[in-house]
Amino acid sequence: MALSLILMVAGLILFTSIHKPDPRPDHVSQPVLNLTIEDPTGHAMTRFYSSLTATLGKWKDGGDSPAGVHGNRTGSESPRDDHPPITRIVHYGDSHIAADILTGALRHHFADDFGSAGPGFILPGVTGYSRLGVESGSTAGWHVDGTGQIDAAGDCRLGLAGLALNTALGGQRLWVSADSNSFDLYLLKQPGGGDIEVSLDGTSHGILSLNSDQPSPCYFTVASTTAGRHTLEVRTKAAGAVRVLGIAVEGDRPGVVYDALGINGARATRPLSWDWGVLASNLGRRHPDLIVLSYGTNEAGDQDLDFDSYPARYAEMIARFHAAVPEASILVIAPPDRARRTGDKWVSIRAMAGVVSAQRKAALSTGTAFCDLYDEMGGAGSIQEWATTAYGLAAADRVHLTRSGYRLVADALYHGIEGAYLESVWRELGRVLVPFLDFEHIKPIRQRRAGRPR
Repeated sequence: MALSLILMVAGLILFTSIHKPDPRPDHVSQPVLNLTIEDPTGHAMTRFYSSLTATLGKWKDGGDSPAGVHGNRTGSESPRDDHPPITRIVHYGDSHIAADILTGALRHHFADDFGSAGPGFILPGVTGYSRLGVESGSTAGWHVDGTGQIDAAGDCRLGLAGLALNTALGGQRLWVSADSNSFDLYLLKQPGGGDIEVSLDGTSHGILSLNSDQPSPCYFTVASTTAGRHTLEVRTKAAGAVRVLGIAVEGDRPGVVYDALGINGARATRPLSWDWGVLASNLGRRHPDLIVLSYGTNEAGDQDLDFDSYPARYAEMIARFHAAVPEASILVIAPPDRARRTGDKWVSIRAMAGVVSAQRKAALSTGTAFCDLYDEMGGAGSIQEWATTAYGLAAADRVHLTRSGYRLVADALYHGIEGAYLESVWRELGRVLVPFLDFEHIKPIRQRRAGRPR
């Protein structure tokens, strides 16, 4: 109990001392956006907040230096087990997330206040997975699966990101270079699987066979002995099916890792079409503290959207993520307003309010936190106002935001998370202090004092 008290007090002191970056000049006098985190249970974000406190304490202490060679690891255990405190966020969504402007700004905020533990989950050479300071690419023999419509009867083993790099050719390469020393390969073994050679900084770390009787996820971790920039390369040795689900790139230091896993055109039903055996294994490996879900823009424009089934389907998606990683916090973020051109006017899509209402119902009914971007930006008609303001916050298509718009949302969302986190620290501090207040002991003292002659 005493230890918990010390940790809570330390976390509160550390949090109130973190650096707050000055507002960017282009945000001066912009419209005010207040985003709050709805959590009627008071517990939906507990795991995330606890992880932030642990990460913050270690980061403020200066963190850990690389502890030498980690070696190669091919088991299913999470690399988290031998890392310093790292808070991992996995953010799923549509093109708003795929652009990595909103998520990039959030990643920057978390890095400023809690430290950065690396660029996160990367699909080398795939559009939307470029990260600041990271270079990646692949040869022409690779193709990406998962970007279009998914055939439920087909191969849906797409892993953590819902996307996968595939080749059946020998001599194909993919690579990623970053200022990080740990590279965790997410792969798929399958019948007819080929062999790959994994190298770090030009030194081979072994040949791995991806052939097996049944499809199953597998992992291969390579860690450097030193800090600094390192390059991981995967090369296919000969003809044979090779599927790379992604590479988790991290450093051996405390901080936050923010994975942006958006897919253009995605709807909330898309994750339900993925193979959850593979996805659950990948999520267990990634071990996120917070899963963020940002869908709704695309299905709001579907003429056949069924509002009778949409809340249940959304709740089912949340339930599957809960089942895969029960300890993780989950946050649902409603989409921004969207409009269509009708004659010479832009008219907001009427279904959007229903989509947001359904998402809130699904989130709160499953004990999940919720953030209403649609309502807070002004509801129906607000996308037109954001597009025509002098600050140019929404794009000409009235679907997406501009870079300034996404940054405004990121600032407001981070402020909302920050405020909710601080409130949780105060609540936990109060909870820990209560047992130390021995009211039964205080009562006799007061009675004895009352009986003393004056």
